[in-house]
Amino acid sequence: MWEIFDNYCWDKQKKVITQKEHHVPGLGNFAYWNFSTSVSPSPLHIHSNIIEIHCMLKGKRYTQIEKDGKVTKYTVTGNQAMMVFPFEIHSNGSEPMAPCEFYAFQIDVSDPDHLLGLNVDYSRALYKILFGLKYHQVTFAWSHINYLRSAFNFFSGLKADEIRIGVQFLTTFLFTLPFLQPVREHQATKIDEGLQRSIDYVNHNLSKNIRLIDLAETSGYSLSRFKFKFRTEVGITPSEYIVLQKMEEAKRQLSESDISITDLAYALGFSSSNYFSSVFKKINSCTPKDYRKHYLKNHGSF
Repeated sequence: MWEIFDNYCWDKQKKVITQKEHHVPGLGNFAYWNFSTSVSPSPLHIHSNIIEIHCMLKGKRYTQIEKDGKVTKYTVTGNQAMMVFPFEIHSNGSEPMAPCEFYAFQIDVSDPDHLLGLNVDYSRALYKILFGLKYHQVTFAWSHINYLRSAFNFFSGLKADEIRIGVQFLTTFLFTLPFLQPVREHQATKIDEGLQRSIDYVNHNLSKNIRLIDLAETSGYSLSRFKFKFRTEVGITPSEYIVLQKMEEAKRQLSESDISITDLAYALGFSSSNYFSSVFKKINSCTPKDYRKHYLKNHGSF
């Protein structure tokens, strides 16, 4: 479980245009789905530098997000948009998705200065808007559907001049997001108290080589029962959760201090800086050194 991306596809029910086809900086996949039958749900995954937005036209779609030990389940219906932010663990649950119609696109925020071909000022303004959004779910009007439909239609021909026009419609939609009516989170499911104790243990002991048997004892369950319940309720294995939290702490220290990569590796319980760097790159798609360099470039000194 980590990153999942759809490949280029163009059939009756699913049309996906990837970055490889449209070449727009700061834009990942742009898709239109119109399923007349039930389909398998997306498995649990994350996106390291991507904001994913699904805009429902018809039908109903479920999204489940795990963050900070809390599972929140969303029901997205027509004229509603659902946003998932970087490093949020999410899926469509375990049940098949009902027939539905929606547009979906991914904003790659790894370079805040070059989003959708905008100049630096407008690109950073859009970046600020996206990360200033306080809700995952909003309601939009018919005019916003027209923006998306026009954008996708211009992208569909894969002609550079038409794609540029499509980008203008997509950008208009994105800049209006702060003005849309939020749908408040209404169904939050807290996980088991024993599992919460194990999660708290992880977050307070990131400098240690955390053993699953210790987490099981903290939770009050046997090791096998603990692993099963953790995977069922949190959505990922305990080992994956430990690594994910260590990587979040690594990013925080890389952006807020001048600690060396080697010292950081040992501080987080890794056996070597090479192993730490390989795990960091696998999850974040860049090395710790490149992450720090990119952060300082966009945010200044410590």
